[in-house]
Amino acid sequence: MKIIAVANQKGGVGKTTLSINLAAGLAEAGREVLLIDLDPQASLTLATVGESSGQCIAEVIGGSLPGTLSMADIIRPLKPNLDLAPGGLSLSISEIGLITRLGRENILKKALNGLEGYDAVIIDCGPSLGLLVENALNAADGILIPTLPTPVDRRGVGIFLESLNAVRNELNPSLEILGLVVCQYDQRLKLHQQMLEEFRNSGLPVLAVIGRSVEVARTVGEGKPLASGRLLPQMQDLTTKIDFWLRNGRLPA
Repeated sequence: MKIIAVANQKGGVGKTTLSINLAAGLAEAGREVLLIDLDPQASLTLATVGESSGQCIAEVIGGSLPGTLSMADIIRPLKPNLDLAPGGLSLSISEIGLITRLGRENILKKALNGLEGYDAVIIDCGPSLGLLVENALNAADGILIPTLPTPVDRRGVGIFLESLNAVRNELNPSLEILGLVVCQYDQRLKLHQQMLEEFRNSGLPVLAVIGRSVEVARTVGEGKPLASGRLLPQMQDLTTKIDFWLRNGRLPA
């Protein structure tokens, strides 16, 4: 089982869009996938299954005290080969309580250790650099960093990388940066062209460039992956690369 965190401390960069489309694409390719909503805003959960009714990842992680449920207790099926561990607003309370826990960086990792039957776990992280994201990065084998092609987002990636490197140095040296995913890219805009070039020269791999589309916002708002449209091949290409990584332990050349 490989665990992928989809993370960036900046909001509105496409984390949930990327998470649901990647998870659904891998499921359609025959992979058994668990999608975890670790964002206190719980946009992914609300769009797919509605309110979590108190049984969400917060009850697994706990707060100042250990959680009362196991990961298996909260998992809900979404479609063939694809399950969801829902999130909820109570994650915000969990994060505050985690400050007092011993081994607080390892809680999610331990909760996932007992899971069986999945090829991939995709963690949709919230827009922060807090303990929930730290737990996701400590548990993950790889990380995807979605970003927008703007100067503000370019600086945001730099800030996030500082925290990411600290996690890799202190907690999870084997965490692999799979690459950047540049979202809402418009090739007609010179600024976007310039920022894409800067990302490509930054030393980080640009794993995918996803265009701008109203269809993306609509489908994710309905809790669905893209089923058609001009961006579908871009999402499918990214899914193919990640599937290759799952099978071979490395990205395609």
